[in-house]
Amino acid sequence: MWFYRVPALRMAEAQARHGARAFVYEFAWPSPAHDGALGACHALDVPFVFDNLADPAFAPLLGDAPPQAIADGMHAAWVSFATTGDPGWPAYRAPHRPVRRFAPAPATVPDPRGALRTLWDDLR
Repeated sequence: MWFYRVPALRMAEAQARHGARAFVYEFAWPSPAHDGALGACHALDVPFVFDNLADPAFAPLLGDAPPQAIADGMHAAWVSFATTGDPGWPAYRAPHRPVRRFAPAPATVPDPRGALRTLWDDLR
């Protein structure tokens, strides 16, 4: 599975062109730390993937009430992917490029930042 960032999307696009199944997700829950200035920063998804929100090491980033429902969904998706190869949403490929957004209102969305993705198409 690939986290939704431009380099990851480029890798997913390449794999899909060669017939491999790639699954892409976006973690969209912003950290409350530093008055929200960090947003949904890099690696913030790790305690959600492993469903260990109660680990005190993550408390500075997660705050007092991280959403357990997001952890439940992410953990289940990763377990499903590890055991069956299917996280529960369609593989990433043109033309729809489905991306699973893990947020307070989770959803699978088509090509959520298509304009940004195409901006990078000609850059190598």
